[in-house]
Amino acid sequence: MPNHNTTPSSSPYSNRGSAVNNGSSARRFLLILSFMCCCLNMLASGSLYVFALYAPSFTGRLGYSQTQTSTIAVIGDIGLYGVGPLSGLMADRLGARPTSFIAGVLLLAGYGLLSAGYASGLENVAKGEAPTHFLWMSVFLFLAGMGSSASYMAAFTSLAKNFRNGRGVALGVPVSFFGLSAAILTFIAQAFFTLNIGDFVNSISSKNKPTTPKNPQEEEELDTVGFLLFLGVAGGVINGLSVLGMNILTPPTRTTDPESNPTVAPVQAQVQAPLSEQTPLLRETATTDTLANRQSDNTPGTQTATTTVPVVSDPPLKKPRDGRRYVRSISGKEFFMDHDAQAFFVIMVCLAGTGLMIINSISAMVNAVGGAEQGSGPGTPLFGTGFGGDGSGEDGKIPMASIRAKHVVLISLSSYGGRIMAGLGSDLAIIAYGAHRVYVIPIAAICMGLAQVIGLFANLQWLYLTSILTGLAYGAFFGVAGTVVAELWGEETCGQNWGWLSWGSAVGGMLFNLVFGLVMDAERPVVDDEPQVCYGHHCYRWALIVSFSACVLSCALSTRMSLRQRALDQYYR
Repeated sequence: MPNHNTTPSSSPYSNRGSAVNNGSSARRFLLILSFMCCCLNMLASGSLYVFALYAPSFTGRLGYSQTQTSTIAVIGDIGLYGVGPLSGLMADRLGARPTSFIAGVLLLAGYGLLSAGYASGLENVAKGEAPTHFLWMSVFLFLAGMGSSASYMAAFTSLAKNFRNGRGVALGVPVSFFGLSAAILTFIAQAFFTLNIGDFVNSISSKNKPTTPKNPQEEEELDTVGFLLFLGVAGGVINGLSVLGMNILTPPTRTTDPESNPTVAPVQAQVQAPLSEQTPLLRETATTDTLANRQSDNTPGTQTATTTVPVVSDPPLKKPRDGRRYVRSISGKEFFMDHDAQAFFVIMVCLAGTGLMIINSISAMVNAVGGAEQGSGPGTPLFGTGFGGDGSGEDGKIPMASIRAKHVVLISLSSYGGRIMAGLGSDLAIIAYGAHRVYVIPIAAICMGLAQVIGLFANLQWLYLTSILTGLAYGAFFGVAGTVVAELWGEETCGQNWGWLSWGSAVGGMLFNLVFGLVMDAERPVVDDEPQVCYGHHCYRWALIVSFSACVLSCALSTRMSLRQRALDQYYR
């Protein structure tokens, strides 16, 4: 019987303690630094969600129609989601740092050109000339969307590969900053980029003939030129910092040091099974020769003995408590032909498209409902009579710019809360009940559908509930969507697969935003061959009916997908 009792001086592990601790401390520091950079990247990549803040400037100052403004938003969303496969492939192949560098350049160029195009358009309008063509503005926002996509993918792949346990929180917290960015940027816009309308109009009028604002309740207006330039500079600086601090760390090597793992004897395995997606994580037994056994082979009269020890593979180190099966990473044609992937793509089109429609068009909805309630247009008051009468503006009415900003903040904050609750709640549900993260998606679909129903009838006060529910549903869906992709189709290809699925967001955003713009323009009254501003719920009612139908479809598909995953989990349990 070999004697494993050794003195500290003769132990081969006695000099490892400080090295292991130093290595662990260094890795922990790099992990925290990378996590913070990922959070900042998510903040930068969510800048497109404040489009509703400066969209009224496009229609009111440059004279774009609602369809043209919606087209600009659609092209920006295509840049954010449509290039997802390229951004994901770039993040998987090149790494997080080069992807962040490219993201910073694109954000700076996109928003910088958008600011310059808007300023040039204002000067042209003041001279009585045509403004900057809306397609050029679309191209500029497309570049900013591409930068946002690259910034998001750099952070997403870094998080998915650095954190293999508790992914719901590890991904949910940084991704929640993606939704929170709109609230933070709105506060910054109101604090530092607000102009008085009279001063603003005089500053852009070369002939000292300032025009009267279309809505007399507007007293302040966003400094769109300065704010767009700020978005570009902030995105470039943040991604520049991520080039220095973001890392994708290799998993820590598992040792048999008795000091760090006293349950494993200090033996050396001669045969180590290679790790693959199909390799069992914990083999029942493995027979290995110990050093003492090899020495005893050379001793006459002694019988060779073997010791049976468990062989543990590299991370993932143990089977999850819910007993769910492990999947291998797939991509390409195999991924496209997967029925769950196809269903998930349709869900992305419906839920993401509906959310983006509300996010980009909430300002137009506020103007339509508010105008009807205050009787400033051909619409009639519906389900309400006023703005609140708190004395915030003339005649006790709150300025419309303030109301629009509140809706943007509410969507952002509720999206942040939805992502946090979905990530943390799904982790707890998995541990406690063996649930699957995909169960969150039907709940998000129901919440999004309810937001559409309320938007069909709500007055200006209750319209806030539409924004809150939209943010909660949108945040909850995206709070688990990325993690679901990594868990169902493999973490090694999660960037590419998530990029391809992001096309669903691009397609959905394009379809639903265009539907909203077309419906709004079709409902505009015409006086003397001149289209006027539309007021009332009828201005966008059919757009919300279409989006509600999409929510019903996504709820049905996600429920079917949840039942299928539950059956598979029970089969492999």
